Amino acid sequence: MKLPHNQMKQSKLSKPKQRNARGFMLVEVLVSILLFALGIVALVSLQARSLGITDDAQYRAEAMHYANAYVGMIWAAAGVPSGGVVTDEKLIKQFSGIEGEGGLGYKDFSHQVTADIPGAHPPEVTMSPTTFTFINRAASPPQPVQIPGVMVTITIHWIDRQENDTIHTYTQTSSVAYNSKATATQIFM
Repeated sequence: MKLPHNQMKQSKLSKPKQRNARGFMLVEVLVSILLFALGIVALVSLQARSLGITDDAQYRAEAMHYANAYVGMIWAAAGVPSGGVVTDEKLIKQFSGIEGEGGLGYKDFSHQVTADIPGAHPPEVTMSPTTFTFINRAASPPQPVQIPGVMVTITIHWIDRQENDTIHTYTQTSSVAYNSKATATQIFM
């Protein structure tokens, strides 16, 4: 059966269009797969960054915990004089230190920090004598009361190996006033 001349032209013209349409669909599919792959790669890198931030927050929280606990030990030692009066020299000798060298209290603290925080350097603990002034409001008229103590600065450094050896630092400064019956009576009475 012979087709009229007009119908033959239409069938010949429609075949190349179908081939072009199939090629165009293939390009669309490849582009969509590429975009999907780029989206997945972006999500994976975002997840990795999120894990790094979570690790940093965990180590920072641990450093804060250790620093607070150490200040608590210093407060306890300042409040309970053993064999007499607490002095600046005794506290500073026992609790200050740098690069792993210091008093007995410092060495225990330094060992705990370096063992529990990955990449941690021995902490720096500096202490300086000071005097705190409180107002005794029970006195008439209210009078200032001066109490000796120390300013304690604790600095903990750790290196994050996952972030190209980035150095992270936590620093805490606290005031420790010596606690004795005389000062407690002056402040709270």
